[in-house]
Amino acid sequence: MTEQQKKAFLSFQQGELDAVLMYRKLAELTDDSEMKEAFLEAAKDEGRHAVICRKYTEEDLKASDGLANIISKAYKFMPRALLLRGVAIGEYKGGDSYRPYIADFPELEQIMFDEYRHGDKMKNLAKRGKK
Repeated sequence: MTEQQKKAFLSFQQGELDAVLMYRKLAELTDDSEMKEAFLEAAKDEGRHAVICRKYTEEDLKASDGLANIISKAYKFMPRALLLRGVAIGEYKGGDSYRPYIADFPELEQIMFDEYRHGDKMKNLAKRGKK
C-alpha cells in the first residue's frame, strides 16, 4: 500500500466510523419505523466498511461525533426531505471516492455499491416527505 493509498484509506475509515454515529443518531431522533430501520441498517453497513478499511490501515481510529451533532441539529430545524437529500449526496460522493481504488483493492467495490444503495435509500425516504 502506498502512502497516498494509506492516507485515502484512513480518510475512508474515519468517514465510515463517523457515519455509524450519524445514522445511529438519526435512528434515535425519528419516530418513523421505516426510517429507523433504514438508518440502523446503514449504520451496520458503515461499521462493516470501517472494519474492512481498518484491515488495510492497521490503525485503530475513533469515531468523531461532529457529524452526528451537526445532523442532529439539522434534523430539528431543516425539512426532513432536504436533510435526507443532503445525506444521499454524501453517500453518492462517498461511493465515488472508492472507485479509483477498486482495481488494486477489489473488496472496495461492494463498499462502493453499498454507499450508492444508501444514497438511493435516503433519496427515497426524502421523497416520502415525512416530517
